[in-house]
Amino acid sequence: MKALTFRERDTARIGSGGDLTEAQADSIGRIAERLPNGALSWGHRTLRFGPFCGVIQTPQVALELLPKVERGPQASEDMRSMLVAMLARAGELGAKRVGQAALGQQSSHLLDIFIEDFCNQVKEALRSGAITRYSEKTESLNAIRGRLQLTDHLRTNALDRSRLLCRFDERSIDNAYNRALKAVLRMLRGLALSARTRTIVASFLHRFEDVADVRIGTRDLDALPLDRTIRHWRAAFRNASQLLTGLFPDVRTGGAPGSALLFNMERLFETVLGRRIRRECQTLAGRKLSVALQGPQTNLATSGFQLRPDISITHGDGVEAILDAKWKRLEKDKPNSGVASADAYQMNAYADRYRCNSLALVYPATADCPPGRVTSFVLMTATRPVLEVLTIDVRELAFGNGMPAGFDAVLPSTGEWPQTSVRSVSLWDDSSVR
Repeated sequence: MKALTFRERDTARIGSGGDLTEAQADSIGRIAERLPNGALSWGHRTLRFGPFCGVIQTPQVALELLPKVERGPQASEDMRSMLVAMLARAGELGAKRVGQAALGQQSSHLLDIFIEDFCNQVKEALRSGAITRYSEKTESLNAIRGRLQLTDHLRTNALDRSRLLCRFDERSIDNAYNRALKAVLRMLRGLALSARTRTIVASFLHRFEDVADVRIGTRDLDALPLDRTIRHWRAAFRNASQLLTGLFPDVRTGGAPGSALLFNMERLFETVLGRRIRRECQTLAGRKLSVALQGPQTNLATSGFQLRPDISITHGDGVEAILDAKWKRLEKDKPNSGVASADAYQMNAYADRYRCNSLALVYPATADCPPGRVTSFVLMTATRPVLEVLTIDVRELAFGNGMPAGFDAVLPSTGEWPQTSVRSVSLWDDSSVR
Protein backbone atom coordinates (compact mmCIF):
# COMPACT_ATOMS: atom_id res chain seq x y z
CA MET A 1 0.00 0.00 0.00
CA LYS A 2 1.32 3.44 -0.94
CA ALA A 3 1.33 6.17 1.73
CA LEU A 4 0.95 9.79 0.57
CA THR A 5 0.85 13.06 2.48
CA PHE A 6 -1.14 16.15 1.44
CA ARG A 7 -2.22 19.40 3.06
CA GLU A 8 -5.81 20.39 3.60
CA ARG A 9 -7.29 22.21 0.57
CA ASP A 10 -4.53 20.75 -1.65
CA THR A 11 -5.44 19.51 -5.12
CA ALA A 12 -4.14 16.09 -6.17
CA ARG A 13 -3.66 15.30 -9.87
CA ILE A 14 -5.02 11.97 -11.07
CA GLY A 15 -3.52 9.84 -13.81
CA SER A 16 -0.16 9.21 -15.44
CA GLY A 17 2.47 11.47 -13.90
CA GLY A 18 0.00 12.71 -11.27
CA ASP A 19 -0.19 12.31 -7.51
CA LEU A 20 -2.76 9.50 -7.62
CA THR A 21 -3.23 6.66 -10.06
CA GLU A 22 -6.66 5.97 -11.57
CA ALA A 23 -7.00 2.87 -9.37
CA GLN A 24 -6.14 4.80 -6.20
CA ALA A 25 -8.59 7.60 -7.05
CA ASP A 26 -11.33 5.04 -7.80
CA SER A 27 -10.78 3.36 -4.43
CA ILE A 28 -11.17 6.73 -2.69
CA GLY A 29 -14.27 7.50 -4.74
CA ARG A 30 -15.92 4.27 -3.60
CA ILE A 31 -15.84 5.39 0.05
CA ALA A 32 -16.44 9.11 -0.60
CA GLU A 33 -20.09 8.97 0.45
CA ARG A 34 -19.01 7.82 3.92
CA LEU A 35 -16.78 10.88 4.42
CA PRO A 36 -17.94 14.16 5.98
CA ASN A 37 -19.57 16.71 3.69
CA GLY A 38 -16.93 18.94 2.11
CA ALA A 39 -14.06 16.53 2.74
CA LEU A 40 -13.52 15.92 -0.99
CA SER A 41 -14.45 17.62 -4.26
CA TRP A 42 -13.79 16.15 -7.69
CA GLY A 43 -12.66 18.03 -10.78
CA HIS A 44 -11.35 17.06 -14.20
CA ARG A 45 -8.74 14.46 -13.30
CA THR A 46 -8.22 16.20 -9.97
CA LEU A 47 -9.22 15.62 -6.35
CA ARG A 48 -9.36 18.58 -3.96
CA PHE A 49 -9.31 18.12 -0.21
CA GLY A 50 -11.48 20.24 2.08
CA PRO A 51 -10.67 21.76 5.49
CA PHE A 52 -10.19 18.36 7.13
CA CYS A 53 -7.08 16.69 8.55
CA GLY A 54 -6.53 13.06 9.43
CA VAL A 55 -6.31 9.83 7.46
CA ILE A 56 -8.12 8.18 4.56
CA GLN A 57 -7.18 4.59 3.81
CA THR A 58 -8.18 2.17 1.07
CA PRO A 59 -6.57 -1.11 -0.04
CA GLN A 60 -4.62 0.87 -2.68
CA VAL A 61 -3.47 3.97 -0.79
CA ALA A 62 -3.18 5.60 2.65
CA LEU A 63 -3.63 9.38 2.60
CA GLU A 64 -2.41 11.59 5.41
CA LEU A 65 -3.97 15.08 5.44
CA LEU A 66 -2.08 17.71 7.44
CA PRO A 67 -2.92 21.36 8.26
CA LYS A 68 -1.99 24.17 5.91
CA VAL A 69 -0.50 26.95 8.05
CA GLU A 70 1.56 29.66 6.36
CA ARG A 71 3.48 30.94 9.36
CA GLY A 72 6.49 29.02 10.68
CA PRO A 73 8.24 25.79 9.58
CA GLN A 74 6.50 24.00 6.73
CA ALA A 75 7.94 20.47 6.95
CA SER A 76 5.42 17.64 7.27
CA GLU A 77 6.99 16.63 10.59
CA ASP A 78 6.26 20.10 12.01
CA MET A 79 2.68 20.15 10.73
CA ARG A 80 2.07 16.64 12.03
CA SER A 81 3.42 17.59 15.46
CA MET A 82 1.25 20.71 15.55
CA LEU A 83 -1.89 18.78 14.59
CA VAL A 84 -1.24 16.14 17.26
CA ALA A 85 -0.80 18.88 19.88
CA MET A 86 -4.04 20.58 18.80
CA LEU A 87 -5.94 17.30 18.96
CA ALA A 88 -4.55 16.66 22.44
CA ARG A 89 -5.64 20.11 23.63
CA ALA A 90 -9.08 19.58 22.13
CA GLY A 91 -9.42 16.31 24.04
CA GLU A 92 -9.29 14.12 20.92
CA LEU A 93 -6.08 12.38 22.02
CA GLY A 94 -5.34 10.88 25.39
CA ALA A 95 -1.97 12.54 25.96
CA LYS A 96 -1.33 13.82 29.48
CA ARG A 97 0.90 16.69 28.45
CA VAL A 98 0.99 19.00 25.48
CA GLY A 99 4.12 20.24 23.81
CA GLN A 100 6.47 19.47 20.98
CA ALA A 101 6.52 15.79 20.13
CA ALA A 102 9.74 13.84 19.96
CA LEU A 103 11.23 13.40 16.50
CA GLY A 104 10.14 9.79 16.41
CA GLN A 105 6.52 10.78 16.87
CA GLN A 106 6.73 13.62 14.35
CA SER A 107 7.89 11.27 11.63
CA SER A 108 5.17 8.68 12.31
CA HIS A 109 2.17 8.56 10.03
CA LEU A 110 -0.97 10.05 11.61
CA LEU A 111 -2.73 6.70 11.48
CA ASP A 112 0.04 5.12 13.55
CA ILE A 113 -0.10 8.04 15.99
CA PHE A 114 -3.85 7.51 16.51
CA ILE A 115 -3.32 3.78 17.03
CA GLU A 116 -0.46 4.24 19.49
CA ASP A 117 -2.48 6.84 21.37
CA PHE A 118 -5.24 4.25 21.89
CA CYS A 119 -2.65 1.73 23.10
CA ASN A 120 -1.34 4.35 25.52
CA GLN A 121 -4.85 4.87 26.92
CA VAL A 122 -5.28 1.11 27.36
CA LYS A 123 -1.95 0.93 29.17
CA GLU A 124 -2.86 3.78 31.52
CA ALA A 125 -6.19 2.13 32.34
CA LEU A 126 -4.54 -1.26 32.93
CA ARG A 127 -2.33 0.34 35.57
CA SER A 128 -5.49 0.98 37.62
CA GLY A 129 -6.73 -2.56 37.07
CA ALA A 130 -8.10 -4.74 34.31
CA ILE A 131 -11.86 -5.12 33.97
CA THR A 132 -13.04 -8.31 35.64
CA ARG A 133 -16.56 -9.65 36.01
CA TYR A 134 -18.03 -12.65 37.81
CA SER A 135 -19.05 -15.54 35.58
CA GLU A 136 -20.70 -18.80 36.55
CA LYS A 137 -18.61 -21.96 36.07
CA THR A 138 -19.32 -25.64 36.57
CA GLU A 139 -16.27 -27.82 37.23
CA SER A 140 -15.20 -30.97 39.06
CA LEU A 141 -12.96 -30.00 42.00
CA ASN A 142 -11.17 -31.70 44.90
CA ALA A 143 -13.14 -29.65 47.45
CA ILE A 144 -16.55 -28.06 47.50
CA ARG A 145 -16.67 -24.56 46.11
CA GLY A 146 -19.93 -22.73 45.71
CA ARG A 147 -22.83 -25.20 45.30
CA LEU A 148 -22.54 -28.95 44.89
CA GLN A 149 -24.50 -30.16 41.85
CA LEU A 150 -25.48 -33.44 43.43
CA THR A 151 -27.53 -35.03 40.63
CA ASP A 152 -25.04 -34.15 37.91
CA HIS A 153 -22.15 -35.05 40.24
CA LEU A 154 -23.39 -38.61 40.73
CA ARG A 155 -23.58 -39.09 36.99
CA THR A 156 -20.34 -37.31 36.07
CA ASN A 157 -18.05 -38.53 38.85
CA ALA A 158 -19.51 -41.99 39.46
CA LEU A 159 -16.10 -43.58 38.96
CA ASP A 160 -14.04 -40.92 40.74
CA ARG A 161 -15.20 -40.21 44.28
CA SER A 162 -12.30 -37.77 44.87
CA ARG A 163 -13.93 -35.21 42.56
CA LEU A 164 -16.95 -33.01 43.33
CA LEU A 165 -18.99 -31.29 40.64
CA CYS A 166 -19.50 -27.70 41.81
CA ARG A 167 -21.11 -24.60 40.38
CA PHE A 168 -19.49 -21.36 41.50
CA ASP A 169 -18.87 -17.73 40.53
CA GLU A 170 -15.37 -16.70 39.47
CA ARG A 171 -13.92 -13.34 38.49
CA SER A 172 -12.69 -13.43 34.93
CA ILE A 173 -11.19 -11.06 32.36
CA ASP A 174 -13.11 -12.90 29.62
CA ASN A 175 -16.08 -10.54 29.57
CA ALA A 176 -17.87 -8.25 27.13
CA TYR A 177 -15.65 -5.24 27.93
CA ASN A 178 -12.35 -6.98 27.28
CA ARG A 179 -13.74 -8.78 24.23
CA ALA A 180 -14.61 -5.39 22.77
CA LEU A 181 -11.15 -3.99 23.51
CA LYS A 182 -9.47 -7.04 22.01
CA ALA A 183 -11.60 -6.76 18.87
CA VAL A 184 -10.57 -3.13 18.40
CA LEU A 185 -6.90 -3.97 18.95
CA ARG A 186 -7.07 -6.77 16.37
CA MET A 187 -8.55 -4.36 13.83
CA LEU A 188 -5.90 -1.74 14.56
CA ARG A 189 -3.09 -4.25 14.12
CA GLY A 190 -4.36 -4.87 10.59
CA LEU A 191 -4.40 -1.13 9.80
CA ALA A 192 -1.05 -0.10 11.31
CA LEU A 193 1.45 1.05 8.72
CA SER A 194 4.76 0.71 10.58
CA ALA A 195 6.32 -2.42 12.04
CA ARG A 196 6.86 -0.54 15.31
CA THR A 197 3.15 0.21 15.69
CA ARG A 198 2.16 -3.36 14.81
CA THR A 199 4.57 -4.62 17.48
CA ILE A 200 3.03 -2.28 20.07
CA VAL A 201 -0.49 -3.48 19.26
CA ALA A 202 0.65 -7.12 19.35
CA SER A 203 2.11 -6.62 22.83
CA PHE A 204 -1.28 -5.44 24.09
CA LEU A 205 -3.11 -8.29 22.37
CA HIS A 206 -0.87 -10.63 24.34
CA ARG A 207 -2.38 -9.24 27.55
CA PHE A 208 -5.84 -10.27 26.28
CA GLU A 209 -4.78 -13.82 25.42
CA ASP A 210 -7.39 -15.37 27.72
CA VAL A 211 -10.19 -13.27 26.22
CA ALA A 212 -12.41 -14.72 23.49
CA ASP A 213 -12.30 -13.33 19.94
CA VAL A 214 -15.50 -11.64 18.76
CA ARG A 215 -16.59 -9.21 16.06
CA ILE A 216 -17.91 -5.90 17.35
CA GLY A 217 -19.49 -2.75 15.99
CA THR A 218 -19.96 0.75 17.35
CA ARG A 219 -23.44 0.02 18.67
CA ASP A 220 -22.16 -2.99 20.63
CA LEU A 221 -19.39 -0.88 22.14
CA ASP A 222 -21.63 2.07 23.02
CA ALA A 223 -24.14 -0.28 24.68
CA LEU A 224 -21.61 -1.32 27.34
CA PRO A 225 -22.43 0.44 30.66
CA LEU A 226 -19.42 2.19 32.19
CA ASP A 227 -20.16 2.37 35.91
CA ARG A 228 -18.04 3.99 38.60
CA THR A 229 -16.03 0.81 39.19
CA ILE A 230 -14.44 1.12 35.74
CA ARG A 231 -14.47 4.90 35.31
CA HIS A 232 -10.72 4.81 34.64
CA TRP A 233 -11.55 3.02 31.36
CA ARG A 234 -13.94 5.67 30.01
CA ALA A 235 -11.34 7.53 27.92
CA ALA A 236 -10.17 4.29 26.30
CA PHE A 237 -13.72 3.21 25.43
CA ARG A 238 -14.58 6.68 24.08
CA ASN A 239 -11.52 6.52 21.84
CA ALA A 240 -12.36 2.95 20.81
CA SER A 241 -15.84 4.08 19.77
CA GLN A 242 -14.39 6.93 17.73
CA LEU A 243 -11.91 4.61 16.02
CA LEU A 244 -14.66 2.13 15.21
CA THR A 245 -16.86 4.87 13.78
CA GLY A 246 -14.11 6.42 11.69
CA LEU A 247 -11.78 3.59 10.77
CA PHE A 248 -14.17 0.66 10.46
CA PRO A 249 -17.40 1.86 8.82
CA ASP A 250 -17.58 -1.40 6.86
CA VAL A 251 -17.98 -3.23 10.18
CA ARG A 252 -21.34 -1.50 10.56
CA THR A 253 -22.63 -0.91 7.05
CA GLY A 254 -20.66 -3.06 4.62
CA GLY A 255 -19.78 -1.66 1.21
CA ALA A 256 -16.43 -0.85 -0.35
CA PRO A 257 -13.34 -1.51 1.79
CA GLY A 258 -11.77 1.61 3.22
CA SER A 259 -11.70 3.81 6.29
CA ALA A 260 -11.19 7.39 7.39
CA LEU A 261 -10.64 9.36 10.57
CA LEU A 262 -10.99 13.06 9.76
CA PHE A 263 -11.12 16.18 11.92
CA ASN A 264 -12.78 19.40 10.79
CA MET A 265 -10.05 22.04 11.14
CA GLU A 266 -12.58 24.86 11.47
CA ARG A 267 -14.10 23.18 14.51
CA LEU A 268 -10.71 22.09 15.88
CA PHE A 269 -9.33 25.66 15.66
CA GLU A 270 -12.43 26.98 17.43
CA THR A 271 -12.26 24.34 20.18
CA VAL A 272 -8.55 24.78 20.93
CA LEU A 273 -8.90 28.57 20.97
CA GLY A 274 -11.95 28.40 23.23
CA ARG A 275 -10.28 26.06 25.70
CA ARG A 276 -7.19 28.26 25.78
CA ILE A 277 -9.24 31.37 26.58
CA ARG A 278 -11.29 29.46 29.17
CA ARG A 279 -8.15 28.24 30.93
CA GLU A 280 -6.57 31.68 31.03
CA CYS A 281 -9.76 33.39 32.19
CA GLN A 282 -10.14 30.88 35.02
CA THR A 283 -6.48 31.31 35.98
CA LEU A 284 -6.65 35.10 36.12
CA ALA A 285 -10.23 35.81 37.09
CA GLY A 286 -11.25 32.69 38.99
CA ARG A 287 -15.00 32.23 39.00
CA LYS A 288 -15.72 35.81 38.02
CA LEU A 289 -15.72 34.92 34.32
CA SER A 290 -17.23 31.91 32.55
CA VAL A 291 -16.31 30.86 29.02
CA ALA A 292 -18.83 28.91 26.92
CA LEU A 293 -18.14 27.15 23.62
CA GLN A 294 -20.98 27.08 21.09
CA GLY A 295 -23.26 29.08 23.34
CA PRO A 296 -25.26 30.40 25.01
CA GLN A 297 -27.92 29.59 22.42
CA THR A 298 -30.79 31.92 21.63
CA ASN A 299 -32.98 32.83 18.67
CA LEU A 300 -32.75 35.89 16.48
CA ALA A 301 -36.54 35.86 15.93
CA THR A 302 -39.44 34.88 18.17
CA SER A 303 -38.92 31.36 16.85
CA GLY A 304 -36.15 30.11 14.59
CA PHE A 305 -32.87 31.59 13.30
CA GLN A 306 -30.84 30.10 16.10
CA LEU A 307 -27.75 32.00 17.27
CA ARG A 308 -24.84 30.13 18.80
CA PRO A 309 -21.55 32.04 19.22
CA ASP A 310 -18.28 30.10 18.92
CA ILE A 311 -16.87 31.52 22.17
CA SER A 312 -18.60 33.73 24.71
CA ILE A 313 -17.27 35.20 27.94
CA THR A 314 -19.90 35.87 30.59
CA HIS A 315 -19.93 37.57 33.96
CA GLY A 316 -23.02 36.70 35.96
CA ASP A 317 -25.98 36.94 33.59
CA GLY A 318 -24.27 39.31 31.17
CA VAL A 319 -22.26 38.41 28.07
CA GLU A 320 -19.05 40.45 28.27
CA ALA A 321 -17.39 39.38 25.00
CA ILE A 322 -18.08 37.19 21.96
CA LEU A 323 -15.37 35.73 19.73
CA ASP A 324 -15.81 33.93 16.43
CA ALA A 325 -12.99 31.71 15.09
CA LYS A 326 -12.39 31.75 11.32
CA TRP A 327 -10.15 29.04 9.87
CA LYS A 328 -9.30 30.94 6.70
CA ARG A 329 -6.68 33.33 5.39
CA LEU A 330 -7.21 36.99 6.21
CA GLU A 331 -6.17 39.17 3.27
CA LYS A 332 -5.94 42.63 4.78
CA ASP A 333 -5.21 44.35 1.44
CA LYS A 334 -8.81 43.65 0.40
CA PRO A 335 -11.79 45.89 1.34
CA ASN A 336 -12.62 45.90 5.06
CA SER A 337 -9.19 44.34 5.74
CA GLY A 338 -10.41 41.08 4.24
CA VAL A 339 -13.33 40.63 6.64
CA ALA A 340 -16.32 39.16 4.81
CA SER A 341 -19.53 41.18 5.01
CA ALA A 342 -21.47 38.10 6.13
CA ASP A 343 -19.11 37.69 9.11
CA ALA A 344 -19.60 41.32 10.13
CA TYR A 345 -23.39 40.98 9.83
CA GLN A 346 -23.26 37.89 12.00
CA MET A 347 -21.25 39.65 14.70
CA ASN A 348 -23.65 42.60 14.58
CA ALA A 349 -26.54 40.19 15.23
CA TYR A 350 -24.64 38.77 18.21
CA ALA A 351 -24.02 42.26 19.59
CA ASP A 352 -27.69 43.22 19.38
CA ARG A 353 -29.23 39.97 20.58
CA TYR A 354 -26.78 39.33 23.45
CA ARG A 355 -26.41 43.03 24.33
CA CYS A 356 -22.66 42.69 24.02
CA ASN A 357 -20.37 45.55 22.99
CA SER A 358 -17.07 43.65 22.79
CA LEU A 359 -16.67 41.41 19.74
CA ALA A 360 -13.80 39.77 17.87
CA LEU A 361 -13.14 37.78 14.73
CA VAL A 362 -10.04 35.56 15.14
CA TYR A 363 -8.01 34.29 12.16
CA PRO A 364 -4.78 32.28 11.81
CA ALA A 365 -1.74 34.55 11.57
CA THR A 366 0.15 34.71 8.26
CA ALA A 367 3.32 36.39 7.02
CA ASP A 368 1.22 39.43 6.05
CA CYS A 369 -0.81 39.40 9.26
CA PRO A 370 1.44 38.75 12.27
CA PRO A 371 -0.16 37.70 15.57
CA GLY A 372 -2.11 40.38 17.40
CA ARG A 373 -4.62 43.08 16.61
CA VAL A 374 -5.15 43.81 12.90
CA THR A 375 -7.86 46.47 12.98
CA SER A 376 -11.23 47.26 14.55
CA PHE A 377 -14.64 48.47 13.41
CA VAL A 378 -17.28 50.43 15.31
CA LEU A 379 -20.64 48.97 14.32
CA MET A 380 -23.25 51.64 13.65
CA THR A 381 -25.97 50.40 15.95
CA ALA A 382 -27.43 52.07 19.03
CA THR A 383 -24.76 50.92 21.51
CA ARG A 384 -21.79 51.27 19.10
CA PRO A 385 -20.22 47.84 19.74
CA VAL A 386 -16.57 47.41 18.71
CA LEU A 387 -15.57 44.54 16.42
CA GLU A 388 -11.90 43.66 16.80
CA VAL A 389 -10.05 41.71 14.11
CA LEU A 390 -7.33 39.52 15.64
CA THR A 391 -4.87 36.93 14.38
CA ILE A 392 -3.17 34.18 16.34
CA ASP A 393 -0.11 32.05 15.64
CA VAL A 394 -1.57 28.55 15.26
CA ARG A 395 1.66 26.87 16.32
CA GLU A 396 1.75 29.00 19.48
CA LEU A 397 -1.91 28.13 20.06
CA ALA A 398 -1.02 24.43 19.91
CA PHE A 399 2.07 24.56 22.13
CA GLY A 400 1.90 27.81 24.11
CA ASN A 401 0.33 29.17 27.26
CA GLY A 402 -0.96 32.52 28.45
CA MET A 403 -3.43 34.88 26.84
CA PRO A 404 -2.61 35.35 23.12
CA ALA A 405 -1.25 38.72 21.97
CA GLY A 406 -3.90 41.33 21.25
CA PHE A 407 -6.74 39.56 23.02
CA ASP A 408 -6.72 42.04 25.89
CA ALA A 409 -8.52 44.44 23.53
CA VAL A 410 -11.67 42.35 23.61
CA LEU A 411 -11.57 40.65 27.01
CA PRO A 412 -13.06 42.11 30.20
CA SER A 413 -10.61 43.97 32.40
CA THR A 414 -9.25 41.56 35.03
CA GLY A 415 -5.82 42.98 35.59
CA GLU A 416 -2.69 42.55 33.54
CA TRP A 417 -2.56 39.49 31.27
CA PRO A 418 0.76 37.65 31.19
CA GLN A 419 2.52 37.26 27.86
CA THR A 420 2.21 34.00 25.98
CA SER A 421 4.94 31.44 26.28
CA VAL A 422 5.83 28.20 24.56
CA ARG A 423 6.92 25.18 26.55
CA SER A 424 8.99 22.49 24.89
CA VAL A 425 7.84 19.30 26.57
CA SER A 426 7.09 15.86 25.27
CA LEU A 427 3.58 15.06 24.19
CA TRP A 428 4.23 11.42 24.95
CA ASP A 429 5.67 9.84 28.07
CA ASP A 430 8.93 8.05 27.28
CA SER A 431 7.35 4.87 28.64
CA SER A 432 3.89 5.48 27.20
CA VAL A 433 3.75 2.61 24.72
CA ARG A 434 6.37 -0.08 24.50
